[in-house]
Amino acid sequence: MFRNVLDMNANFGGFNSALLQARKSVWVMNVVPRSGPNYLPLIQDRGFVGVLHDWCEAFPTYPRTYDLVHAAGILSLEFSQPLRCTMLDLFIEIDRLLRPEGWIIIRDTIPLIESARVLAAQLKWEARVIEIESNSEEKLLICQKPFFKKHAI
Repeated sequence: MFRNVLDMNANFGGFNSALLQARKSVWVMNVVPRSGPNYLPLIQDRGFVGVLHDWCEAFPTYPRTYDLVHAAGILSLEFSQPLRCTMLDLFIEIDRLLRPEGWIIIRDTIPLIESARVLAAQLKWEARVIEIESNSEEKLLICQKPFFKKHAI
């Protein structure tokens, strides 16, 4: 069950809208990256919650706040510019924000998804790449952050 959702590249708030149309009772934080066009006024005009944010900085929230992180095109957007942070930095921040057993959905170009899959494995996330039927240039990376239990000695 998802309660809190983070959309890392909200664009016009379409993911939030789709969740509402599907009658999902979730709270969505729509983030508009500073590295892209500022769609925040459009998101707020739709009545959605949203903020501007630089993903090379820590997101101002408590750790383990979100059950689902949605990131469509964020890798292309952040890493098409002069490198200010690494993909690993971004993934460590996602790991901090995500609850144990939470999910990550990343949609991006094939080379970036393959790089992201390697990082997901290093973070011990369960990861699988899924083909997108309508688009051969992009793939989905679906990951789940595991819940680590302390073993009795």
